[in-house]
This record gives sequence, C-alpha cells and structure tokens, in this order.
Amino acid sequence: MERGPDVTLCDLWPRLPGEARSELMRRAAAEADWWVLDALPSRWEALRPLVFAAADYRRFGELAAGVLRCALLACRRRAGTAGELCRALDDHHVPRLLDPAQPLSDPALLRMARPDALVAGGRPWFVELNVGPNIYGVPGLERRGAAFARGRPDGVWAEPPSTLRARALALAGAVPEPMPDGGRPRVLVPTWRAASGIAAKLGGPGALRRYLRPAAAAAAAVGLEVTVADLSEVRGGADGLWVGGDRVDVVFNQFVGSVVADTAALGVLREAVRARSVRLFVPEAACLLSAKQVLAWMHEDLDRYAPEDRALVLGHVPWTAWLGPGQSAERRRHVLARAERERAGLVVKPSRGHGGTGFVAGVEVAAGDWADLLARRSREETLVLQRRIVPDTTWMRFRSADGARETARVPFVVSPFLVNGRTAGAYVRHGSPETAPGAPVNTAAGAVSNTVLLLPNP
Repeated sequence: MERGPDVTLCDLWPRLPGEARSELMRRAAAEADWWVLDALPSRWEALRPLVFAAADYRRFGELAAGVLRCALLACRRRAGTAGELCRALDDHHVPRLLDPAQPLSDPALLRMARPDALVAGGRPWFVELNVGPNIYGVPGLERRGAAFARGRPDGVWAEPPSTLRARALALAGAVPEPMPDGGRPRVLVPTWRAASGIAAKLGGPGALRRYLRPAAAAAAAVGLEVTVADLSEVRGGADGLWVGGDRVDVVFNQFVGSVVADTAALGVLREAVRARSVRLFVPEAACLLSAKQVLAWMHEDLDRYAPEDRALVLGHVPWTAWLGPGQSAERRRHVLARAERERAGLVVKPSRGHGGTGFVAGVEVAAGDWADLLARRSREETLVLQRRIVPDTTWMRFRSADGARETARVPFVVSPFLVNGRTAGAYVRHGSPETAPGAPVNTAAGAVSNTVLLLPNP
C-alpha cells in the first residue's frame, strides 16, 4: 500500500529534564490560576501543554493543508458551485447565508479551518476537517500558551504563530481593493443572539462582546476600521450594508446562519451577501466541506488523484465510506457487506454531526444490532463509516475545580488552526481522569481543552 509523507508527531514532555517539568508546572499553575477554554467548561484543568518539535509541527500543518486541498478537489469533481455541492451532498439543510452561485474555485473556501487529527504510532490521521467560520477558543488558547511559555524562564519554548494575528491579516486581505471612496476598509465584528453555539454557551451579549474584543483589536492593529455592533443594528441589503452611518465592507462572521435567532437581521445580511455588496470573512459555502462524506469521496477518488496526493490520502485519512438515502442500491449493499465483515475495526458517525453526537464504535455493538443500526439510520440521514483509529496516549497531570490533583494516561486530538492554508496556533483536546476508555475525544464527552508549545531544537 502507498503511504503518505513521513510526518510524525510525538509529545516530547517525558524527554524533558525532570527539574524543568516541575518548574514549568509550578510557575504556569501559579500564574494562570484556574483555566478553562471560553464557553467550554470542564471539571479538570491540564497542568502542562503538549510539547512538539517545532519542525515536526510545521510539517504537520503542511500535511493538514494538503489534506484540505485534496478534500476540495474531491468536491470540485462533483460540483462547480456551492449550490451544486449542496445537492451532491444531498444536504437538505441549506446554510442560510449560502451564496449558491459561489464557485468552488474561490480560495476563500479554505480561509479558516481546524482539522482534527488522531495520532497513532506517531502518525497523524485526519478524522474531521472542520472548515468554516464557527471555530472558537482562539483568545483563551493564546492566553494559555503564553502563560505556559512564561513558565520556563530560559526561553527554550516557542509558541505557535498567533491565530489572532494571522486571522486579522486574512480579514484585511478579504477586503475588496481599492476602496471606492479611498478610505480605509471597514469590518463589522458582530454580536448575535442564538439558542446554540458560542453565543448561547457564553450566556449573554456582554460576555460575547468581551470574547470578541481580541478579534476586534487584532483587526484594528492591521489597519482596518472596526465597528462592533449587534446584528440587529445592521441596515441595507442588495445595495450595501450599514451600521449607523458606516458602510461595512466585510463581516467577521464567527457564526453560521443556522444558529442566529434574529431572522430579520439575517435576511438583510443574506440579501447583501447574495448581491455581493458585502463579503463574509468566511463564506458559508466553506461549511459544506466539513461534511464527513467528503472524506469518503476522497477514498472513492483514489485513482483520480496524482500519485503524491493519493499517498497523502492513504497515509493520513482513515478509510471512510458513506451510507445514505441518495446512494445506489448496489453501492449500498457493497458498503453494508464490508461494514458487517469489519465491524470491530469501524466507527459510524453522522456526516453532518458534531460534538460526538451519533458516534458509535462497532466493537461495542453486537453483530446483529450493528447491521440493524446502519440500515435503519442510513435510510434517514447520511452516515459515514470510518476505520477506527486507536490513538496514542500520554501522561498528563490534572487539577480539578475543587483543587484535587490527578495523573492519568490519556488519548489526545491535535488540531492545527489553518488560516489561508498556513498553520497559526493549535487546539488540543485530551481525555480527563474520568473519561471512559474508547470514548470520543471531544469536549461534549468531557475532554479537556489544551494547547501546545514547540521546541525549536529538541
């Protein structure tokens, strides 16, 4: 079998001198106090970061960008526009701010992503792509990384490049040039009301505004005029978008339209987006690339990729296939037969699910129940079957909200932030002392949020 590029990722913490490890945990815990990621509370806090070699992490980011490029190629073989891709995915939940005429050749589709990789034997395997605007946690992760870096006074740690700054520069690049009136481009950093997503988790407009403050400051630092206002204040439509007397050029949309409760404001924004009189920082067409069915298309297309891309998919995207209402009877029988033969080595997930919802490992289900589950659920929604990855583990020290200390060996997921295809920052999740073996490593199942530090010369 062809394999992907030689990219390995290993937590180097155990190789550091014991005195250095103790000093970092003591100083970082004292400086950072109790910490959890914005809007994602946890009973446990990790007392140290994951530590990677800087060169390995850079290659990992390049690998992630290559996987995303291959995913977009698979989509473009089936569709030329966002509307066509919606139909190819048989997705009846059309994003509310989608411009169906947007070409899939638009580089803005990969402007912001955070693909998730499980690491097995040091080899990253990308199990989800997470492309789109609603990628959270950036300010808190950067604060945490800085606190950890200050915990080692000799300066050998390097923080990953700032996601906030990279995102602000990309935001400036999303503005049409030159400006019609010769002025500086204006970006709207909006707050919004919602029953789900980060606005709901933070619990109120004041908390959301505070959360967005670093993004607004970073945008101002790269030369943009910034307006922070609620979506309910926007006016206009096809001829343009205004807040008060200021015309808006780009909307920093850290939300998807489906969660926004203010339908009137969303209608104004949708009209402006479809008329292309305003731009979304991340177009909602990007969200379509997060469908796990895209990973299955990549495996269906192995013979259509260039050799180096085929090796990339085989070596870093676990075998994935889809089952759904739009499938031919012959293909459905083929996938179901393989699923029954390989049940113990597979997991099943909804193509459009998130947070571990609907995840089932075949090894935990009796053979007869497995076949029934797949047949029943795939008549109602598109599912993906994916080769089960048993991730590497690392020793982690934890502190609980009540001050208790625990040490546990835990699996982890590493997710690079990619801004315009370049790595900027990182998000790590790993199990806690209470996580059940084999549970999905995500915050909805009790995983702990964390970050990474890099060693330039390990």
